[in-house]
Amino acid sequence: MKILNVLGLFVAALMLSFSAYGQQMPVGTVMSTVSCNLNEGVSMGEVVEWARANPRSGGSTNLVFFRQPIIANPNFANNYDFRIATYFTSYAEMISQGEARANRSSNAPRVRPTPLPRDMFSCNGDTLAVSLVRNLPDGDVFTGDSSLLSSRLCFLNEGNTQADAYNFVEGIAAGFRRGGDNTLMQVATRAFGPIQSAATGQVRAGGAVTVSSVSATADLMAARLDLTREGLNVGAGLDAVMACGFPELWRTHAVYRGNN
Repeated sequence: MKILNVLGLFVAALMLSFSAYGQQMPVGTVMSTVSCNLNEGVSMGEVVEWARANPRSGGSTNLVFFRQPIIANPNFANNYDFRIATYFTSYAEMISQGEARANRSSNAPRVRPTPLPRDMFSCNGDTLAVSLVRNLPDGDVFTGDSSLLSSRLCFLNEGNTQADAYNFVEGIAAGFRRGGDNTLMQVATRAFGPIQSAATGQVRAGGAVTVSSVSATADLMAARLDLTREGLNVGAGLDAVMACGFPELWRTHAVYRGNN
């Protein structure tokens, strides 16, 4: 009987361990990104203000962010001023909204922004990409006007999967929580469009994962960074499943939230 009880306790402990760091990877939301340049004489602040005032239809997307590089891959920073990230709940939503724009009758009533987008900035369609983004549960959500976002482009080690990467980042998030930080972390995998390695400049397909952290405020990001500066080892006890490039730091501006 004692043997059975001990075995039962062992199985229970094992199940709790898997539930903490081996949860099934959730279905991702769909994010499209495109890289853009400001027109001459136009500031980032003016574009953000314009985007927030831009009238939108009832079928507009849930979330739109303009992200401005602070410390970023030179391949981006030397060629572009900012990135537009647009989130959809599904491919169906993304495609239906695109079809609605393409099929809109020229005679249908439409409220046009003033000035027009082309008066403010231009975007390079060749940089358009679509990714699946998975938020780790229970992180503090960014709800303000702007904050800071850190990100790293990683490539899976041989034999590891995207689910392994997600579980690894769960372990990293738990390490930060031990230090008192609960910043929202995200794991993104590319669905459409190439990925360029910052280290080599080569375009690589498959096995790429972007790990991002977006703080509720800029001050909280500073506090998070100081935790590792002061010696917090957030990866203690975790087996590496991917190799990552240097961290990037962005200012992210919320320009539209569909539930507001």
